[in-house]
Amino acid sequence: MSPARRWLLLWLFLWLALAAFVAVRATWRPDHRGVLLDHLEFGRRLLHGENVYADWRSDPDAPLRPLHAPYPPSFGLLTAPFALVADAVSLRAARLCWALLQILALAAIARALRELLGTGADPPTARAHRWLLLGALLLLSRFVLRDTHGGGGNLINVALCALAFAAAERGHAVRAGWWLGFSLATKPTQIWLLPVLLLLGHRRAALHTVAAGLLCTLLSLLLLRCDPAPWLRWLDGSLQLAAQPDAFAVPALGFPEFEWMNQSLRCACARWLGTVPSEFAARVNLGVWPGLGLAPAAAAWTARSLIAVSLCAVLFAAHRCRGAAAPSRALVFAAALTFSLLPSPLTWGAHHVALLPLVYLLLESLLLEHAVRARSRATCLLLLSFALCCGFGQEIVGPDGEEWRNSLYVLPMFDLALLAAALCLALRTRDASRTHEVAAPAPAR
Repeated sequence: MSPARRWLLLWLFLWLALAAFVAVRATWRPDHRGVLLDHLEFGRRLLHGENVYADWRSDPDAPLRPLHAPYPPSFGLLTAPFALVADAVSLRAARLCWALLQILALAAIARALRELLGTGADPPTARAHRWLLLGALLLLSRFVLRDTHGGGGNLINVALCALAFAAAERGHAVRAGWWLGFSLATKPTQIWLLPVLLLLGHRRAALHTVAAGLLCTLLSLLLLRCDPAPWLRWLDGSLQLAAQPDAFAVPALGFPEFEWMNQSLRCACARWLGTVPSEFAARVNLGVWPGLGLAPAAAAWTARSLIAVSLCAVLFAAHRCRGAAAPSRALVFAAALTFSLLPSPLTWGAHHVALLPLVYLLLESLLLEHAVRARSRATCLLLLSFALCCGFGQEIVGPDGEEWRNSLYVLPMFDLALLAAALCLALRTRDASRTHEVAAPAPAR
């Protein structure tokens, strides 16, 4: 057997082992635990035209709360098929199908990255792609395992976005629009990909995305018997939460209250610039360092300013990389996915699977011939620091250590650092590729 075939078999074995692990862990969870139960109930209510936000608790020990208040009604379009499986077959069958979809999502992300960088034609490059992907999965394993453990849909949304961008880059505007439109209908946090698509020259893909999103919204309205109240309630709650100056205050309309695990930039600014209320400080057994004591409005405006500057940087990079080589454009796409973690008022740990394309591309950049040595060292240092500070889960650091780390808001700091690294690398790669084109000798006539 050739070495290439042995490496391929090893790679397939690793994927099958991961699929088996995720499927078994998801299938044998207690029937009353896991966010997937909420997903199934949300989809079932949408199919039956019921109030999707009515009070609900999947865990008997939890208080009654509005079901998935931050999710738009069209999120049920993603989960409704699995609700049908649960009703027609069993809950375990639905869990198994959802787990397999999450594994397919990981495979779709890998395929999209390979297509974006064109690594499928050359066997050595294809092998490097596999192991770089494995490295990205290891660096982000804490978040991948978290998303697959509870039955989250974040990997699915990242896969839809990656497939959409890869399709747009290949000129398949309709397919790209349907992938991204369905993703935005179920989870609008990636809405920032629309202006990025426009600036990169994918106008038709952006238009098809809007059309597909509107069709999904219309379908959810029809299933709700043309009652706009759920949509208006979700929009009202989202706007009130975004405009709420005090991140520690109780949100309106049953949106989730402050928790240390909410690693949004808004909460990070409120924690370090404002004053942590005593009831939240008491939850951190290792102690909470005091903030600067500024007014909540000052912390809120600081977060909004950082978000605005970051968005302008992403859009500037997208404009500059229009017409550039594939690596630069892929980095802008990955930067936009990373940016989506910043403006969202609710950013849980599992949401950070959105970093998968970026971490992969940063690892891949270390192999580029035109990488500047000093900046390559900076990329290595950034990834190593991320692994040490954010890569270990509660199983290693313990519940108290996890809560203390959450209270430091290390993750949002790395989100900003990784975003800056991606944008700098995108512009540097663009300039390097253009310099290479200028320096290349003209072909003989």
